[in-house]
Amino acid sequence: MFEMRRVLVVPIGRVFGPWLERFLRELSDFWRVQVELSRPITPPAAAFHPRLRKFFAPYVTEFLRSVSGEVDFVLGVCGEELYSPRSPLVFVEVSFSSRSALVSARNLQEFLFGTEPERLLVERLRKESIRALGHLLGLGSCPDPLCVMHPPSSLMELDLKGTDFCPQCRMRLQMLHLVRGEVRAAP
Repeated sequence: MFEMRRVLVVPIGRVFGPWLERFLRELSDFWRVQVELSRPITPPAAAFHPRLRKFFAPYVTEFLRSVSGEVDFVLGVCGEELYSPRSPLVFVEVSFSSRSALVSARNLQEFLFGTEPERLLVERLRKESIRALGHLLGLGSCPDPLCVMHPPSSLMELDLKGTDFCPQCRMRLQMLHLVRGEVRAAP
């Protein structure tokens, strides 16, 4: 199990806007850890599939560790469309071996509606980033559709799920010797 004190957020491709600062602040507040923003990077050309016109998420996720330095976890926020062997549409990809995760801001920007579309984007990014980091800390997917650890199959499911752990996932987190606000490895 890994200790989480510092998370590096790496913008990949076309990721910019005032929503990024809000997202970083909310992620830091949720986990109560230091969240740092790196300089933006270009997605690796080797990950691009010309026919699909998308980037291969597992490759990009592994690539993140090579640009991250000394941090506990790396979270890429990608402005490009992603795919994986499991799905033609990727919201989140996780690599346990490199302690890195990738969230597709591009795929989460679809169907933004309401008077505050930026707020909805930040909420989607926050939910999926919490889920990605939860996986890296040892939590599995949750069947509770309201739990933040529930893997959504659509943006509608994502919008309907909650922004926090269900009681069972919170208990699992504690059983893993992880306490929100003081996330640490078991002695």
